[in-house]
Amino acid sequence: VYFTIAALTIFVIGTTIEVPGTQTITKNLGFLELLNVMGGGALKNFSIFALGVSPYITASIVIQLLQMDIVPYFSELSKQGHTGHQKLNQITRYVGILFAFVQGYAMSYAFLGSNYGVLGYLEVSLILTAGTAFLLWLGDQVTQKGIGNGVSLFIMAGIITSLPSMMQTAFNTLVNFGTTK
Repeated sequence: VYFTIAALTIFVIGTTIEVPGTQTITKNLGFLELLNVMGGGALKNFSIFALGVSPYITASIVIQLLQMDIVPYFSELSKQGHTGHQKLNQITRYVGILFAFVQGYAMSYAFLGSNYGVLGYLEVSLILTAGTAFLLWLGDQVTQKGIGNGVSLFIMAGIITSLPSMMQTAFNTLVNFGTTK
């Protein structure tokens, strides 16, 4: 129990640490607000955990789709039992890290503007990728030594962490619309 609580505390602290050389995103995120909620506000803070575990979830979905007789190698691995599933999990992690790098580069380009340069974008995307890799490792540790599935707990913790600000925003919006002039 203590290990799980410590891991969740590390997650919450990591969502507040901004990527060096960047600043909090002040513009409206639009459809990316869902990623912000799942990450506990990490995207809005542009923290080291801004990507959260979403690249891993995307990779997991892609690998599961490829197992449906689309790629014979993945189909064979899924039928091999425990060793095949371990290999598929390893491939999913590598694909997740690749997706994290691509998403990190796209987000750094989209949110930081055009004054950073290619090396600046690469630096920020590497930091975001490292944050995702650390969360995946920490999630594995929670799954092995703690209580529950670590990745799922991080998603839940992100949503719970974002609830107070979402409630405040909803209240302020309703109160402002409810006033008469």
